[in-house]
Amino acid sequence: MRKELEGEQKTVSALMRLSAATRSAVFCAARAIVDDDRYDSVIAFGSGKLLGVSDRISPRAGFSEGNSLRCYDLPFGRTGVLVGSDFEYPELWRALALSDCKNCIVFDERVLTPLNENLLSSLAFTAGLSVFANFYDRSVLFSPDGAVRETAAGTFRTLPSDTESRKPKILNSKPRLFK
Repeated sequence: MRKELEGEQKTVSALMRLSAATRSAVFCAARAIVDDDRYDSVIAFGSGKLLGVSDRISPRAGFSEGNSLRCYDLPFGRTGVLVGSDFEYPELWRALALSDCKNCIVFDERVLTPLNENLLSSLAFTAGLSVFANFYDRSVLFSPDGAVRETAAGTFRTLPSDTESRKPKILNSKPRLFK
């Protein structure tokens, strides 16, 4: 993780201060080159601390393969992060549901297409998660029933969480664990 953040001390410090001042979680999408490998990553901060770095897991689009699916215990519930095209893999949603996640944050640099919006809606419903999807052109918040709760050009500043939960429908088999 140190190598991924090398040379970005000012940015990291500013994001840590922001998360401490607002007493909230802050997620920052970033591209990094570490030892000649390209990573598409999301850096998570919470209450003034660095929580971790989530990499894109699939090697699609020329990025190096990340080694773990990360979840963070936040005040609004356990939250998983999917980076780039990783949201297209149902086995990752199953792993999030098995990890007792209540929320999922998706970061993708592409434009949100109607097909991807329908896919995210159905995966939110199937996994029983609130999903915040941040794409190049807009952001969408899906409730666990797959309905669109909010949509905006650009990005949301916070992730509202549903207080009620239900048993995810995706828990049919145990997925491969990522290490």
